[in-house]
Amino acid sequence: MKINTKIRYALRMLVLLAENSDVINTEILGKEMLVSPKYLRKLAGPIEKVGLILSVQGKYGGYKLNRKPEEILISDVFNAYDESLLISGCTRNSGCVLADDCVTSNLWDYFENLISKKFFNISLNQIISGSFI
Repeated sequence: MKINTKIRYALRMLVLLAENSDVINTEILGKEMLVSPKYLRKLAGPIEKVGLILSVQGKYGGYKLNRKPEEILISDVFNAYDESLLISGCTRNSGCVLADDCVTSNLWDYFENLISKKFFNISLNQIISGSFI
């Protein structure tokens, strides 16, 4: 199980935008995150498309949040990129042919359920404040 770079960087980008109410351009974001502004512009597309951020055009343009930080969940970021967190190929949801007879499949189902209920429901506000711990 590994969370890919685009999810990690998109979350970092959203946190920075949440911490600052102003419009921030990708040059500033890139310096803060140590990431190429070009890559950040590419990452912005899907999260803008689903309404998590707004793109502001012009000389002082950049990005800002389109929703309140408490309304943006980790699951929203995964959904924006059409990503999932595959825990194991042994869950009932994975289509494993042995899942019904395998004793450990219950463990993997339980773990997947924990991730879905806890991790995916953490908001940007909770990340910033550390209150998810």
